[in-house]
Amino acid sequence: MTDPTPNPAAPAPKVTHMYILVDRSGSMESIASDVIGGFNQTVAEQAQNGPDAKLTVIQFDSQDPANVMYAGIPIAEMTKLDRTSYQPRGGTPLLDATGLLIGRIRVEQAARVATGLQTEDVMFVTITDGQENESREYNLARVTQLIEQCKAEGWTFVYLSEAITAYADAAAMGYDHGSTQQFQANTDGSGKAFASMSRGMSNMRDKKRAMESYDSALFFETGKDAEDE
Repeated sequence: MTDPTPNPAAPAPKVTHMYILVDRSGSMESIASDVIGGFNQTVAEQAQNGPDAKLTVIQFDSQDPANVMYAGIPIAEMTKLDRTSYQPRGGTPLLDATGLLIGRIRVEQAARVATGLQTEDVMFVTITDGQENESREYNLARVTQLIEQCKAEGWTFVYLSEAITAYADAAAMGYDHGSTQQFQANTDGSGKAFASMSRGMSNMRDKKRAMESYDSALFFETGKDAEDE
């Protein structure tokens, strides 16, 4: 009597690739230290959550809308952001930065498919303090179209902004209300924003590992600490 054929193993969960788009415009200077601290704490917490994540960090301003700080680094190998690597300057070409990063991600994921590698779960996070004012290549309609297309492909889009118009700005580009958070431009506000973002990241990663359903439109289902009274 032959042994029954074992069931094929379930496919391994995809690696989560977090693409972080950080506003480096001059107005970010007032919260630069808070952004650095919150970013570093988030990376440390995500490294503790597990090795199945990678990080690409792009900072943008009017002098360079796509400055690559880190590219596809395993989460455990990330080095800290500091005042040398993050120096606010210039204007805010948010649309150009967003469109250029989406293009970069699409090229990277297509290259994985072409070489027989599994695609990654894409998380696209924008951290800013204000509105668009310097873009030359992309307009709002084009960026909104790109984001909607990528959401349909399963990407998760997250928007953190200090601007009082954060929700209107995010919605205009296609970010979901449940994945947007506004914070106050101080240590407490930014700290809470990063803490809830890290918790949302862990929630997403935990659910995907467990093969549980996950709603990318509700990234902040675990709470928006920066908006609590």
